[in-house]
Amino acid sequence: MKTKNSKCSRRWIAFVCAIALMVVGTIFNVSFTTNHGNVKVTRVTYSDDLGNIISGQLYIPKTATVDSPAPAVMTNHGGGNSSEAQSSYNVELARRGFVVLSWDASNCGSSEKSSDETHGGEATYKFLQSLEYVDHTHLAASGHSMGGVYSYMVAQNHPENIKVEIPVGMNPGMNDTSYFGTNYACIIGSKDESNLVRCNGNIVNMANSAPYHALFQIPDDETIEVNKVYGSFEDGTARVFYMPNSSHSGAMINHALLEVYLDTIQTALTAPNPMPGSNQVWMWKDFGMLLQFAGLVTLLFAMASALLNSKAFESLILPEREPVGYKVKSPMWYVAMIFLFFVPAVCFIPFSTLAQKVNVSSFMKLDATANGIAIWAVLSSILLFAFFLFYHYTYGKKHHGCLMNYGLSTEAAENRVSISYICKALAFAFIIIGGTYIPYMFMYEITSGDIHIWLATLRPVTFIRIKYIPLYLILQAPFYFAGTIAGRSISLNNGDRSEGHGMRNSLIVSLLIGTLGLFIIYLVFNIVFRTTGTVLFPKNRGYIYAGAVFSMLPSFAIGNTINCYVTNKTNSIYAGLFSGILWSTWVLVASNAIG
Repeated sequence: MKTKNSKCSRRWIAFVCAIALMVVGTIFNVSFTTNHGNVKVTRVTYSDDLGNIISGQLYIPKTATVDSPAPAVMTNHGGGNSSEAQSSYNVELARRGFVVLSWDASNCGSSEKSSDETHGGEATYKFLQSLEYVDHTHLAASGHSMGGVYSYMVAQNHPENIKVEIPVGMNPGMNDTSYFGTNYACIIGSKDESNLVRCNGNIVNMANSAPYHALFQIPDDETIEVNKVYGSFEDGTARVFYMPNSSHSGAMINHALLEVYLDTIQTALTAPNPMPGSNQVWMWKDFGMLLQFAGLVTLLFAMASALLNSKAFESLILPEREPVGYKVKSPMWYVAMIFLFFVPAVCFIPFSTLAQKVNVSSFMKLDATANGIAIWAVLSSILLFAFFLFYHYTYGKKHHGCLMNYGLSTEAAENRVSISYICKALAFAFIIIGGTYIPYMFMYEITSGDIHIWLATLRPVTFIRIKYIPLYLILQAPFYFAGTIAGRSISLNNGDRSEGHGMRNSLIVSLLIGTLGLFIIYLVFNIVFRTTGTVLFPKNRGYIYAGAVFSMLPSFAIGNTINCYVTNKTNSIYAGLFSGILWSTWVLVASNAIG
């Protein structure tokens, strides 16, 4: 039996580990982002012509001075992301001596809505022109996906100063290609799922479409060769199409693609600190962010444990409830497990793509990806709750299932719900999520950027997004509630699971309920895509949502496990439920664009 002192020691160890992970992760992040102190990274704001605020990350190498101005590169992220999504590009460009300004497009990241068709690109260009340590006549523009559309527009407007435009994962058919007066290098991965959907599965066919022929200024019957430079970089007429082995979303972390990108930039502009494109260190910055994230999660659980053992919140812990779920390893127990693991996941694509078919913008103000996730959560909750009712009336009720045994009552031996208990549970959730948010913001200020693990992002809640939090709290609450009580069918969160193997097994099952089915969908999508070239779910941009699964997994994993952990500790659903909902809402609202 573990003593009170040993439990206290474990909590202190958890706090120390959390702090250590965050400190070491921040050091890694800052060190490689700043090229070991040789690049200054800061967040800047400026306005478009109508006064709308545009936010961006500015990288200033020490070699860029008023006496020796450096060439500069504008970078822009893909749809729904933020400037930090381009950090692998930005870090490597700054290492090579380029000033880099990566901007948050309109209604993305920390930028306000802009009426400018370039979504802040023109304002970004003008801001760079105002900096004395920038060589105003030697600029480059680039962007990923939709960011390639916006950067193309800026380059088209200023060919006298922008020496090369490099869109990544964007075909030029979305822009006017009748005239383009500077160097152009398009990079589209051979496994770019977004573009493959638009070109009947053949990227080469896209390269030989009418917009490309107009841009390359070659006859319609001539075939554009991949990797061949048409024209000359020296006189500003270069046209080239690169097709490295990369997916659309993989462009952010693909070593070979980034190598082509960096070498092209250095061909078009003289790098103050030239080095081969193969020389890359951005992955160490990403490793630092992984440590930061691990530290935050560790801190979250450590605070939950400490609070529940404090005098202020110990009353949240209710007496142990009698297990009422299906008998372990019985046929119905397996049926319940399969339902909980897979049914919501199977419904993910058909439910989430409703955001493309149903106009919900009148009240759901985030972008279609976030709204698709929210719609899926609401509709999945109906299925989960229906399953709970089935379980209750066919089994649970006959085995003494009631409000108390389901963790819904707040009294020791009665089916009663106390408002004061609910309020204290809500306060508990706000404290542990807020206690995680505060050190996150410290790290955000130190690094001048968010924490992102490829597509998964943890961002601050900007002022313009605060007003959207209540709605998305309400939209996500049914999913967590229904999932929690449906878990009673397998005795999840029932019985003595507050310590040891019971807690461990419960957390594993809870984690799998939240992620296993979704992960399998993501895995199948990518295996089929990589092996056959077939893009699953092509209708209603289903492939976008299939790719977005990766960005969801950390959020749901943490939300479900903190919910399960606290619920097991308290023998009541409320404190854990509120904690999971608050965490998921923070991630959803902060990390997605406003529609």
